[in-house]
Amino acid sequence: MLQKHIRNTVLGTVLAVVLVCTGTWAHYWEKQAVRQSRPAVGVEAAKEATEAAVPVTPAATVLLPDSFRLPAPDTDLPVYDRYTIRQRKDKGLPVTYGTKRAYYYGKKVAYLTFDDGPDKKNTREILSILKQEKIHGTFFLVGLNVRLHPGIVKDIYVSGNAIGLHSYTHNYKILYSSPQAYLQEMMMTEILIHQIIGVRPIITRAPGGTAGHFTKAYWQAIRENGYIEVGWNSLTGDADGTGKTAAKAVQNVIRQIQGQPHIQSHLVILMHDSSGHGETVKALPPIIHYLKSKGYTFRVITPSVPPAW
Repeated sequence: MLQKHIRNTVLGTVLAVVLVCTGTWAHYWEKQAVRQSRPAVGVEAAKEATEAAVPVTPAATVLLPDSFRLPAPDTDLPVYDRYTIRQRKDKGLPVTYGTKRAYYYGKKVAYLTFDDGPDKKNTREILSILKQEKIHGTFFLVGLNVRLHPGIVKDIYVSGNAIGLHSYTHNYKILYSSPQAYLQEMMMTEILIHQIIGVRPIITRAPGGTAGHFTKAYWQAIRENGYIEVGWNSLTGDADGTGKTAAKAVQNVIRQIQGQPHIQSHLVILMHDSSGHGETVKALPPIIHYLKSKGYTFRVITPSVPPAW
């Protein structure tokens, strides 16, 4: 079933790239997002669809005004837009904050971030840990998984954790074929999320990071569309093979913090909550406990998070 979804999505994405040449890509993607937001047939999918249909009552959030004015830099709440980019353009509203942002630096501030979800097992367990620890994290979601697990997307939102965009397919060949292709994937994912929770994220994270993938044209494209790209300066190694076990993942984070004291004011830790990352779930409590013992506070990613480096 998932292979079929991926195959259909890849074909649709390639077609959308072709449509860029004719100037019809935006409307194509909006129609595709509506169609693809319908979960796959099955017991688990039906359960997810039912959960997603329940009205949303989120924890405290900040909504951008029509002017797209960003909140104060010390805001420690998830920031969303009530409109998708397409809706803003249709209404003649600004689609970007401009070119300058104010950053928030603290003495010891940690941002726990999780890429590639949502996953029906790992994401729920991470949400439970965060709740137990009375802190929040930020989840950068992949559109394919958003489509499969809308109920978990809603759980992330309602519990006060932040949501960011992490492409639709996570396919590097498609994503980095052009800035337009990159934008299309983010826009399709934001439309799906908007359909589930009624708002859309403005923070993004490039799969694999921007280094080696972004040119000036990519940075210009995301700025012109109001997206705020978020990197990282610490990682557990749960994706590159250096932190396959929980113990190694914890050691990696501790070593990086001790070796790079300059990142303590904005420690952005990269982790993954997709399928196959059960060790990350195990590593999370000891990472949190270590950070708490060192006096760190925890924040969600907002438009004021400083550049990673």
